[in-house]
Amino acid sequence: MTPYTDDELNRELGNLRKPFEPSPARKRAMRQAVFTAKQPRPARRVLHWKPLLVSFILLIGIISATTVLIGKPGASVTGWFAKDVTDSWENTIMEQTSRNEVVRYYIVFQENNLHIENTNIGETFMGNVNITQAEVEKMAEDHQAKLAKMTMQPGDYPDYTVKKKKGMYTITVPGENGFSYTLEKTAPRLFTGEDGITYSVNNYTD
Repeated sequence: MTPYTDDELNRELGNLRKPFEPSPARKRAMRQAVFTAKQPRPARRVLHWKPLLVSFILLIGIISATTVLIGKPGASVTGWFAKDVTDSWENTIMEQTSRNEVVRYYIVFQENNLHIENTNIGETFMGNVNITQAEVEKMAEDHQAKLAKMTMQPGDYPDYTVKKKKGMYTITVPGENGFSYTLEKTAPRLFTGEDGITYSVNNYTD
């Protein structure tokens, strides 16, 4: 065996190590892999369709209910979109102009009091000499039955409101004997009630 000096031995060991050393390009790649942090992949958003569906159905329901309330005559006049015009009706007198066999209304809004009077006392059968007493009594009973079915009853009502929505007006009287009566303004001083009765007023109302 040929003896090696220290320098020769180091040179031979270096020659043996060269095949196992990484190339400069591989060293750079390894260094980047170790010291360069990987960017996290963006997480995919998971859409939960059930809550979205429930919210959509609720929205459709609210829109539908609002549309029905706005489009329904009478009830909608007293709703959120109605304007309180009670004060502007002070000193207003409404007098029925259409003929009706049951009532002939005379209505006064004065001093925060609603006065309703029926001036028709049954002229169609009162004083008629061509009918018997029994017929008069029967006609009087029928007259009273029809009166009882009318929305507005004669009397004084100190607590009332008048609300307006477009050309519709609703008179509301709360309480056990209260009522709600809707009119449509058909001319500057003419109104038609929900029962078809027409009225004229003494002044221009809001």
